[in-house]
Amino acid sequence: MNDEKNINTYLLPADIEAEKAVLGAMLKSGDARADVSSILREEDFYLTEHREIYKTILEMEHRSIGVDLMTVFSELKRRKTAEIVGGLTYLSRLIDETIVVSNAKFYAGTVLDKSKMRQLINEADRIKEAAYSDELPPEDILDNAEQSILEIAHKAQRSNYTDINEILVENIQEIQELEKNKGTIQGIETGFKKVDEILGGFQKTDLIILAARPGVGKTAWALNIAEHAASLGNKVIVFSLEMANTQLGQRLLSMTANVPLENIRNGNISAEDWESLSEAQDSFYGLDLVVDETSVITPIEMKNKCRRFKQERGGLDLVVIDYLQLMSMGGYRIEQREKEIAAITRSVKIMAKELGCAVILLSQLSRGPEQRGGDHMPKLSDLRDSGAIEQDADIVIFLRRADYYESETDPANIDATTGLTCQVNIAKHRNGPTGIATLAWIPRYTKFANLAVGYEE
Repeated sequence: MNDEKNINTYLLPADIEAEKAVLGAMLKSGDARADVSSILREEDFYLTEHREIYKTILEMEHRSIGVDLMTVFSELKRRKTAEIVGGLTYLSRLIDETIVVSNAKFYAGTVLDKSKMRQLINEADRIKEAAYSDELPPEDILDNAEQSILEIAHKAQRSNYTDINEILVENIQEIQELEKNKGTIQGIETGFKKVDEILGGFQKTDLIILAARPGVGKTAWALNIAEHAASLGNKVIVFSLEMANTQLGQRLLSMTANVPLENIRNGNISAEDWESLSEAQDSFYGLDLVVDETSVITPIEMKNKCRRFKQERGGLDLVVIDYLQLMSMGGYRIEQREKEIAAITRSVKIMAKELGCAVILLSQLSRGPEQRGGDHMPKLSDLRDSGAIEQDADIVIFLRRADYYESETDPANIDATTGLTCQVNIAKHRNGPTGIATLAWIPRYTKFANLAVGYEE
């Protein structure tokens, strides 16, 4: 009795009757075929013969061959698999035993659930084998396991192609929506009017490279955008590889409360400042804005954290990474740094696409702008370490402050109390125009702001 119980315990989950019902409904109804094909893949069926029947029906559909009992049987004979699946007798039984064709979607859901359970069991076996083998560090095993299990949990049918008519219908609907909301920003607003006019906001799946020389204000500009995006209801995660989360918090309080960062750091706070800081703190209450201060992180670790955030918060709109040159793929030698940077930027772009979010990736510049005369405006060729940065980016933005240079080559000694300006040069925009926007730079609050109307001119 105990032996029988143990055998049953370790049988892989499957619902053969549900698989039969799915195939019977598909043999009877074109609507059922459409419903089921959007849910199940060939490998979701437990029995080999059921996989063969399902694959044959789908291929006949793609080739516009009418599907019924005899045409499927003929196709199976042509493929020399008719006898393997039980022949005409078994196909007839599938049709006869399927009474309610309209329940095909329900049956397909049952088949999919069992398939996921089998995948989880297989993944658990792989995890156990990897842990016993001692060939990989625990961190890698955990990362791979988390990614695989979450993929199973969120698995959906992946179509290899989409009919051009479906794509164009979606395009027309988007155009109609844009026309209806003409004048509004459709992407994630930066909060900077001129920048939003050029870009139309940051779009989902965009990889935005934000580059400047050290000390110009990359982190401040990115935090400005992160705070503004979160205040509008977007879900935002900031990866700070260089700065502690308490330091980022100080900057956010300074820029929001208009209290000098220096005063916050040394505790020189007036009663009026305390009131402003309290109001600033309250403004962050309820926002979906989180900070991760992991110093050493790989793209796969970052993607797993983003995926978990998206699952917990019900979405993910914007990711800020500060900054690229502090990231690592692992396994690259120092002389391979260019290849490693290329692999990182490619991985981050894939992450943006897979998670459906915009990613702002901060990057250092080479000394090119300082070595050139004139206005020291950065160029795409100044992106440090790899040409792949420019290639993978949808948008490349350079920050340039004239006050950064006292002469042709020497950095200036900046007076933090002076109102200054910064040029935001949108040097690459894959899906739209480029241009330059001029913003106010307020160093004592580590913030950027829109200029007064007409000031630029």
